Amino acid sequence: MRRKLAGLSVLTVLAGLAVTAPAQAASEYRIITRDGLVMQFQRVAKAVTPMRGTGATRSDFDGDGVDDIAVSTDTLNYSQVPHYPSGVVVVHYSSAPQVDYLAGSMTNNISSNFGVALATGDFNGDGFDDLAIGDSGEIDQANKARGGGVWVVPGSRAGLVVDSTKHFGQGSPGVPGDSENYDEFGASLAAGDINGDGRDDLAVGAHKESIGKVVEAGAVTVLYGGIDGLTSSGAQQLHQDQAAVPGSAEHRDHFGMALAIGKVNNNRYADLVIGAPHENDGSGAAGSGMVTLMWGSASGVKLSGATSVTGAAIHHATGHRFTVAWYLGRSLAVGDVNGDGLGEVVAGAPSAQGPGPHINAGLVAVFTGRSTGGLSGSAVKVFTQATPGVPGSQEDEDRFGATLAVGDVTGDGRADVLVGAPGEAIGTKAEAGTIALLKGTSSGLTGSGAQGFDQDHSVVPGGAERNDAFGASVAILNLNGTGPLDAVVGSPGEEVTGDPAGYGSGTVSRFHGASGGLVPQSTSWNGRSMNTDRLVLMSYGKCLAAR
Repeated sequence: MRRKLAGLSVLTVLAGLAVTAPAQAASEYRIITRDGLVMQFQRVAKAVTPMRGTGATRSDFDGDGVDDIAVSTDTLNYSQVPHYPSGVVVVHYSSAPQVDYLAGSMTNNISSNFGVALATGDFNGDGFDDLAIGDSGEIDQANKARGGGVWVVPGSRAGLVVDSTKHFGQGSPGVPGDSENYDEFGASLAAGDINGDGRDDLAVGAHKESIGKVVEAGAVTVLYGGIDGLTSSGAQQLHQDQAAVPGSAEHRDHFGMALAIGKVNNNRYADLVIGAPHENDGSGAAGSGMVTLMWGSASGVKLSGATSVTGAAIHHATGHRFTVAWYLGRSLAVGDVNGDGLGEVVAGAPSAQGPGPHINAGLVAVFTGRSTGGLSGSAVKVFTQATPGVPGSQEDEDRFGATLAVGDVTGDGRADVLVGAPGEAIGTKAEAGTIALLKGTSSGLTGSGAQGFDQDHSVVPGGAERNDAFGASVAILNLNGTGPLDAVVGSPGEEVTGDPAGYGSGTVSRFHGASGGLVPQSTSWNGRSMNTDRLVLMSYGKCLAAR
């Protein structure tokens, strides 16, 4: 999205600034066109030492057993490209000898949201992860509606294969629904093997989709993987006016604003979790928002047995009558935090109220995994920054739970939960941001032994500053190819030396996993260091790709 200054775009204001890109190795630039839409591609050669890792991976595009990093960013300026870049995704490889830049393109003089959501999955089952990129503001060239879309780029031993890119929108043959202005198709994404065929599937949220005459009710489309990757054949659309889906389609429910896919029961099928954070908004004082769990099956998302739980339903579990889960389901994840083979559903409510009252303090609800029965407000643990052991303290606008990532970073066989609180004030520095790692145990997630990090930590690169938004994106990945999983954390507001004031290029920090938890690394990436001869980046770290 273009920032505006006194009615002028950032592009216009900064056109004359000498924002210098670092020297680059040889690069190639190409245009990829699908459905009349343009994705721009630049590949910059980079010397690397090939790696070989072991253990589970989540975003391994080049298949070396070590995860690669895909990061969303904006552009501050550009040159020598024919289309205004409406968002950029930068891909760092662990072994492939390059850095890839995938950029959207303005169409009809309207900037879109390329990279607003990212997800990874092996959609064709070839052993290489593929990258899905949401562009919720792109224009359907068939009917000129700003409905949104998704770009899917397959992986290979040489990295992403942009010539094999696929594109899906609601105007694509076989995709349910029609493109309409501001549907926001592609604003949320999640990947996993719902039908158990060994290939990942992709859930696509369109949280402003109209259902009949109900505006912004929201819908979710599921595209299934196959030998040739994702296909629209057999695609499912889910919304709350269907008998199989709990609730009913209502104005501004925003069903599908957040998504997660993971195994909640112990069969071969991954399950789909859908957030509708504005469900019941304004209808009572006990909470709002809803999380829905739908089971996977051999035929896809099962159209029976779905369960849901609302923010009001967990009010008793908060432990305090003034702690209220407003807008439950704004963030979602699935992971087995107690090691019993059943996955817990983790839901964030960053706008939750805490005692005080503290507005937008935030909370995280963890629903017990079950082989049957699904979600229940009586089988939940609630965590806030007032929970014993959890780092920090509740304050206005902390937004604890705005981002979530789940995975085993301690190596004990139980998933841990990484929570972003990008609005956390560090001292007097408002919205500097922080993260907290809550650890899994045999009795479930606990605040005991939790870790907290911000940019004033002695090892974490940079320093806590106003509006850094450290924790605005988080992911748990395999970064070093050995031992427990690791983590990356985005700070899109971070300014580094040479940035124009107020236009931080952003950073992504690394943490390694260990038996005691996360270990911060002194190395990081920043948007300025990733500039090319064509692209000058800003707000690097807005979104991180993971499965």
